[in-house]
Amino acid sequence: MNIMVLGAGVVGVTTAYALARRGCNVTIVDQANTVASGASFANGGQLSYSFVDPMASLPFLLKLPAIALGRDSSIQMKLSTDIDLFKWGVGFAKECLSLGRYTKLREALTLAIESRTELERLLTEHAISFRHRPAGKLVVTRNSKQLSRLTKAAAIKREMGIDIVAVNREQCLEHCSEIRTGMNDIVGGVYAPGDTVGDARRFTEALALYASERYGLKIRLKRKIERLLTDGKQVVGVRTDREDFSADAVVVCLGAAAPEFLKNYAIKAPILPVKGYSVALPAQENTASISLTDLDNKIVFSKLDNEVRIAGLSDFGESGNEINPERVLYLEALAKKLMPNIGDYSHVGKAWAGLRPMTPDGLPITGPTSLRNLYLNTGHGMLGWTFASGSAERLAKSLLSIKQPRMEIAA
Repeated sequence: MNIMVLGAGVVGVTTAYALARRGCNVTIVDQANTVASGASFANGGQLSYSFVDPMASLPFLLKLPAIALGRDSSIQMKLSTDIDLFKWGVGFAKECLSLGRYTKLREALTLAIESRTELERLLTEHAISFRHRPAGKLVVTRNSKQLSRLTKAAAIKREMGIDIVAVNREQCLEHCSEIRTGMNDIVGGVYAPGDTVGDARRFTEALALYASERYGLKIRLKRKIERLLTDGKQVVGVRTDREDFSADAVVVCLGAAAPEFLKNYAIKAPILPVKGYSVALPAQENTASISLTDLDNKIVFSKLDNEVRIAGLSDFGESGNEINPERVLYLEALAKKLMPNIGDYSHVGKAWAGLRPMTPDGLPITGPTSLRNLYLNTGHGMLGWTFASGSAERLAKSLLSIKQPRMEIAA
């Protein structure tokens, strides 16, 4: 089968790899100059299999008025009359009020476990280098009710095979002594020793190269995707500004850009861009190796070799990758306040901003569409790298379970 994958981020490349290793003739197309140039470029660096809890919850919904008034600096929301934004908000509110919150958590955990299993299989087959190492993950909070919710979720996670335990304040300090200075007010959290860290951009680059060399994956960059080529109600290829491609199937892995692209084909994808930021600074000699999340301040810290990656903030409704200097300064100031000794703040590197494609329930959209031969694998939100390998395997199995003859582009 000839398959086109639209998008060269971590989701697009893992999807292309999953298909190519099954014998498909796969081509990735992207308008960027390099793979992993968007949301995959400089994320938080955490493979967070133990903490994939959906954002939608009743406590979050109750905080929305305060967020709208700007009382939570870690989250910003642009008020808009856009009907799609309104519809997304309604869907998100329904998820917040749903009694099936833990059902969604179980679904997310299932996908995370599938991702972890697939990545482990890949790494036994090929030693890809991407600053990957075991780190353990510590999530902390200052709110006793939040701690109770974390503890309840941890019990569900253990039932599903995740090694995670609730920890009190002193146990948190034992796992990461650096938090004593700026986070002395925490009440506890959860700790998962099996989680890892790594560099998503380097992983994506290395996997793209490996799939090209071993499975013949073709990567066509610097090509603007203009439209799908169709014959009736079936897709037969892709038109770019430089050339046309014929295909037996097309997979859309365009992240936050997917809804606008799919509108042209009357396909709805409830995805909202949520902008996040990251900075990096040199690690101190004794910087803790643990992966840390401050749940209250929506900020994460990960040590990647000799640097510390700091990522956070959730700016809803943003439409571009432009960097807001004020948000960067806020992130840096917050990090320094919380973890003043984790690295050299006098040498903070260039900031990055990226759009996370969020669905109301926090789960990616993976599978066929109403248009024959067109598939989606998008909407991974803040967990793109964590979910990528698992959703890629699901997509490949779904697509290849349907036998389709090759369709040529209509004259």
